[in-house]
Amino acid sequence: MNENLVVLQFQDGQVGITLSTLYRYFYVPFDVTVVYMEAGASADDPDLTVDLNDDGTGVIAALACATAATPGRWQSTHVGGTNAPVHIAAGSLCSLDANSAAADTDICVTLWCLVGNVTG
Repeated sequence: MNENLVVLQFQDGQVGITLSTLYRYFYVPFDVTVVYMEAGASADDPDLTVDLNDDGTGVIAALACATAATPGRWQSTHVGGTNAPVHIAAGSLCSLDANSAAADTDICVTLWCLVGNVTG
């Protein structure tokens, strides 16, 4: 790969808060192509999954991260996986969902993105 790589990481959660749908919003200031996503929880949390949304549409759905010692991984073909890479246009409002999260669970989500539309 000769493209530029940008890594975005989000750590969310606190005591007394239950993360759920649309728990984090962020803008993408330039075109990116998501090639890898990882999500890990602070503790075992049965059935916990995370979604990445692009302008309200789920583009990576139900990434399982229910076991603290085993972060969930989504991999595109760019990094040896089987999923098609996901293009997100400049100016898109992205969001993260936590599905079936228990109270007080911290979630760390990491996105590896190539700059531009590199879906081929």
